[in-house]
Amino acid sequence: MSDAVCSIAPQTEPTASTGAAKRWSWSQHWINLLFLHWRVSADALRPHVPDGLEIDEHDGSAWVSLVLFRLKVRPRWLPFVPGFSTLNELNLRTYVRYREQPGICFLSIHADNRWAIRIARRLTPLPYHDARIRYRQSPDDFSFECQNLAVPERRLALDFRPNNELRPAPESSRDEWLLERYRLFIAGARQELQVAEVVHPRWLFQDAENTILANTIASPFGLDLSRPPDAAHFSPGLMTRFGAFRLL
Repeated sequence: MSDAVCSIAPQTEPTASTGAAKRWSWSQHWINLLFLHWRVSADALRPHVPDGLEIDEHDGSAWVSLVLFRLKVRPRWLPFVPGFSTLNELNLRTYVRYREQPGICFLSIHADNRWAIRIARRLTPLPYHDARIRYRQSPDDFSFECQNLAVPERRLALDFRPNNELRPAPESSRDEWLLERYRLFIAGARQELQVAEVVHPRWLFQDAENTILANTIASPFGLDLSRPPDAAHFSPGLMTRFGAFRLL
């Protein structure tokens, strides 16, 4: 496991005011999240987004994001288990709509806990890849490295530093459009469209200065994300609850 030292902000339990929260299947504690966002061509994304989903756009552009974080995860029927529940993750996502419902679609997920990945592959359609991940924190900044174990040339390495005060995203802002997403759409093994819902408090975030040293994680999708991102957010974290995947 990584030798990251994570600063954990006071947590608020997710609200149970929706069906997804009342019928939750997974509890996850997300810690020290960095969101890096790029404008991309919708045409470049179309071959990688399941049929039936519309690519969502903001300011005339489609977007993809890399989200890196530490997390603790457990199914509803189990407590947090040492050696299984804790992992580091890097996901590549884009923004979609289904019949006017906004959400996200994962293109890939890299993680460094093989036991957790095996369980996730059996219980969900999520596109997990085994990776070597190192996530470190110093008093002033963070460093993160991720390398795909099967294809080592696919990697991300960067340094970053949060700055400014924690704040919520203003209503109808680009920040809100990028962060406040509560549905996950994905295609199953037979290309059937599925959805899962997540419940958590609204994000509180800071700006984040970042220096990307290497970034080829998105190369399988024909995307070059080696340039500086168009937006970046950091959050100390929050608690979430996921509903089970269901067919649309």
